[in-house]
Amino acid sequence: MIINELGGSTLARRVRRIAGAVLSSASIEHDIVSTRSMREIRRRAARAADDGFTEIGCVGGDGTIGMIANEVADDPIVLSIIPGGTGNILAKHLMIPMALRPALAVVVHSDRVVALDAIDRDGRLHLLNLSMGLSSVAMTDIDGRMKRLLGMAAYFISVLSHLARRGPVRFRVSADGVTRTVRAREAMLTNAGFSRTTLAPLFSTSRATDGLMELSVFHMGGGRGLLSLLSDVVMKRARLRSRYMLRLVVAESIELSSDPPLPVQADGDPVGEGSVRAVVRRSAVRVRVPQAYR
Repeated sequence: MIINELGGSTLARRVRRIAGAVLSSASIEHDIVSTRSMREIRRRAARAADDGFTEIGCVGGDGTIGMIANEVADDPIVLSIIPGGTGNILAKHLMIPMALRPALAVVVHSDRVVALDAIDRDGRLHLLNLSMGLSSVAMTDIDGRMKRLLGMAAYFISVLSHLARRGPVRFRVSADGVTRTVRAREAMLTNAGFSRTTLAPLFSTSRATDGLMELSVFHMGGGRGLLSLLSDVVMKRARLRSRYMLRLVVAESIELSSDPPLPVQADGDPVGEGSVRAVVRRSAVRVRVPQAYR
């Protein structure tokens, strides 16, 4: 079990104590690593199978999970998730409990393992999403302190701020070889939706195990489109989404570019600017999930 201490040393000590007791009582052989070093997290994950482990428990947020997933992709080793980050978007999508003891109960008692797809960007895997536009620009304003103080609210505040200041730009989108040009504010490729968040209705058909990605191009169509978007979010539906977004299904590959060039983010981290290419990597990572996961 690898604990990312950047979530807080007090939390790390609590997780180490309780996780050790739970795993020992279930007679599960284990080793617990607690560190702030990203290099150490990657090193231990990459060595896990050679060291005789069959499963890695990840205590951290989406970034830590993605880091470990890149080290074990296409391996038989199983990844289990103990949420410990800001958004915990993947854990929510997989119906993993947010509280420590119930999440550990999944590790100990669930025998259900699923294979997650991934967005493959030049050999780097992303399990959640990749985007260019409002969300990626907004992330340039957010630092670690804001995330700790405000949580997911930091992202929404920054997006609303940029929405008021920035108009649509020209996107060039090539999905599975079919190219479109559209003026929009955001282009987001999703593997897993935003389950159990206010954005869930907009991405309710996005599944991390179906071999497909969904590209949502938010044109928002002026004031009417923006009001329709806000109405659907508030009413927890996606009835009016044709007024503010174009939805495409991607089975193989995607190319995105913008004019003027905009930052690109993947799973919450900046990864470039102006253009990006990615392919769909099916069944890339094996993850333990609750029996109730659908």
